Amino acid sequence: MSCPKVLEDAIEGLYAAFSRYPLPEETMPCSCCHASDANALLHAEPLRKLGWKHLGEYAKDALLVWGGLEDFKHFLPRIFDLLLNASDWKKGTPSPERVFRRFHNGEWRTWPHDEQTAVEKMLDAVWETVRSNPPIEGGYIDVDQWLCSISQCKDDLGPYLNKWMEDERLSAGWALSSLILGSTIAYTGPDHTMPASENDVERIAKIQEWFKLPHRGAWWKRCDTQYAQLQEWVRSPAALEKLRRAEIGCGNAEMVRELANAQRCIRRRGRRSGSQFTEIDSTRRPIGNLQLIGCIERCQLGF
Repeated sequence: MSCPKVLEDAIEGLYAAFSRYPLPEETMPCSCCHASDANALLHAEPLRKLGWKHLGEYAKDALLVWGGLEDFKHFLPRIFDLLLNASDWKKGTPSPERVFRRFHNGEWRTWPHDEQTAVEKMLDAVWETVRSNPPIEGGYIDVDQWLCSISQCKDDLGPYLNKWMEDERLSAGWALSSLILGSTIAYTGPDHTMPASENDVERIAKIQEWFKLPHRGAWWKRCDTQYAQLQEWVRSPAALEKLRRAEIGCGNAEMVRELANAQRCIRRRGRRSGSQFTEIDSTRRPIGNLQLIGCIERCQLGF
């Protein structure tokens, strides 16, 4: 994700709000889960110079099997600085969903007001950045991933979806088509549970069929309400109209094709049952902002 000023300011706000928490001498990593030098890595550099080689494992396990709340608050600004500023996520970088989940683990709605405000501003800045990034050849922002990340610490996506609907920039329309064509949001049904049966043979057969269906990302499992909210919004007439307006106003042949195909996916999903979408590959991810070939071809072929 590129880092516009709104995101830079929000990150600085985190540093300011959490500066009251000093570097702990001992962070108490679980000795069964982490190497003996794990604590020393967190002391290897000043806070703003720590990298993922120092913080990667901590960010994954903070508040679970590594350290307490005040420890986490000390490192929080740098963790999100790295997560939101990175131009390329390298191997070992924790997923955004996993890092954002730490707010839930830390019960952030019980924190001091200025800390909650700083987190709110960061979330707003993330969402503004997702909606405002124009298409860049060969790259894209995974809208589904960032909405899932926000959902790890927000129970209601309504305010974010309202901002999206009100945002008439072409980048906001493109973000919607990216979500539809680059995730399974348009194809998944309301039931996300794996089938169960007392008969092992029958259960195996049902599970095999279940795996052929499109499924949402694993981190949405903790956010059923938010996923249903997003799914209803994406399939709404208002969202379809938003795509149509973007298509009319974009003036780019490739984007016209993408926006039109996103509309087609939604319309066809509205006319068919989820069981007829077994051809969708739920593990597919866009290889570029205007190269969402897998789903586009399926739309053109009528699934």
